[in-house]
Amino acid sequence: MKRKGLPLLIGIIIILLTMTAVIALTLSDLSKNDWKVDAGALTRPGLIFAGLILSLVKLITRSGNSRSLRIYERAYEKEIGNAFSRSDTKKYKNKLLSALALYNDNDYAAAIKVLSDLEKVCNTADDYSAVLLFKALCFTDSGNPKAAVAEYETLLKYNEKHSLAWSNLGILQNKLGKIEESLKCYENAIKYDPDNANAHNNLAQAYMTECRWSDVIAPALRALELKSNMYQADNALTIAYYALGNIEESKKHFEHAVANGAKAENLMRVLDSISQGINPFGEGGEIRDEVTRAIGFIKRDTAIPMVEVRLPAPDDGNKTRLGGAPIDADVPLDRDGKRMFLLAAIWCSEVRGVPDFPEKGVLRFYISGNDYYGLDIDEPNVQNDFRVLYDEDEDKFDPSLRDDPELPDHFPVKHVYPVRLSPAMSSMLASDYRFDEAMFSALKKAGIENGPSELNRDELDLIYSENSYGGHRIGGYPCFEQEDLRDSDYNLRKYDTLLLQIVSHTMPNSEGEEEELIMFGDEGGCQFFIPREKLRERDFSDILYNWDCC
Repeated sequence: MKRKGLPLLIGIIIILLTMTAVIALTLSDLSKNDWKVDAGALTRPGLIFAGLILSLVKLITRSGNSRSLRIYERAYEKEIGNAFSRSDTKKYKNKLLSALALYNDNDYAAAIKVLSDLEKVCNTADDYSAVLLFKALCFTDSGNPKAAVAEYETLLKYNEKHSLAWSNLGILQNKLGKIEESLKCYENAIKYDPDNANAHNNLAQAYMTECRWSDVIAPALRALELKSNMYQADNALTIAYYALGNIEESKKHFEHAVANGAKAENLMRVLDSISQGINPFGEGGEIRDEVTRAIGFIKRDTAIPMVEVRLPAPDDGNKTRLGGAPIDADVPLDRDGKRMFLLAAIWCSEVRGVPDFPEKGVLRFYISGNDYYGLDIDEPNVQNDFRVLYDEDEDKFDPSLRDDPELPDHFPVKHVYPVRLSPAMSSMLASDYRFDEAMFSALKKAGIENGPSELNRDELDLIYSENSYGGHRIGGYPCFEQEDLRDSDYNLRKYDTLLLQIVSHTMPNSEGEEEELIMFGDEGGCQFFIPREKLRERDFSDILYNWDCC
């Protein structure tokens, strides 16, 4: 039994015992009275019994609601910060989380009402920051950018150093055509948080749309230093270097962008425009507000918690790693009787916020050293040449980070890499077989009744590009280089939960040359899936494994 569930269990037991005692006493009184029923005599125990039933229902309901709200507390941990953490304002924390639940369900009007009420009881800059941030997000996603701008400007009066607010305000100013104001916002976002990768990327994107090619380079490179799989920054560098005549650098960033989820055809179209002397960001197909709203609906309606797996990361005590020496005494063997190699080991106690993921234990992912990285195309869900193992006892495994001296040269993960695990939210990606249905629903909600058939090419490209990104992750949605194998095989659709995704990963070495840290084929990636009910049961015998490349 989880310790945090103990008070609930004790409360239920006490109420049930009391109800049993009331029934027993009532029956005892009736037996003494020769079972003659006196309505007056039954009134008091009846009222007590009814009160106990209501108490039981309330206890269970409140506990369930508290548990559900904790999902939003974990998912939006950074945005909430220290809001309502003082002893005299903690009572308002659940109200804030309720507003986030409404926001997550796209009930923006109700969320804004709750947040407006909360604004009246804010006491600290942290309180105002959280409340006004989510009010602004509600206005943004409901198609009212001017109201969102006003909320961000109010927020910044309370907390001038709120980097995320500056960054989001910059995006809105850019959409409103206020380019210089947006540039100042991005610069302030970086000023107050130099490690805000999104702010650096936003600044690069703003320079790019103004065709200020030389100015694009520095912020885009800095964004990639902070978040190596940010394909939008690679997109900007691909285009800027091409426009500046540095074809070699353009090609390198083109390959990185596509490996991390960018659409090659979209990039090629921009480069072709530049080669013809045409401004690729000048007049084109108009992007309607309804399309922008639909993109927001996709992100909100499909959002689920995940954990980003980031590397390189310092060896700061975390035990989860990619690659390295096996940590099992009996290393699993493939169908040819040859030992497998460790692809990843996850200490589950280090993973926070992924629904139904084990709270403790060690998950180990092994694959064969053969040329197919353990994949059986005909039976991708049969663990012959790959193996996923789970043990609840974390102390059984050696946490030291060691390379495997027997590792084949072609093995995708070249060394052992400590990682940093960061809770985040994931929305459905364009390569997921369910995406077209999600897009159609979002477009209809935004007012485009006939779905994608009503979109121009630029609008359709924007939707797909905004929902295409890769990266290592635990939970969330997969990003395929080719196609979702569940699309053509109905029997594989039971594997509805992404357990782990690892993608190709390169970075410059000390000589400035690109070094392969992870490489699946030609800039590809792999995924492990599990049916949700099997994950809840901690049964890892039924796994779907896939990898593909460009």
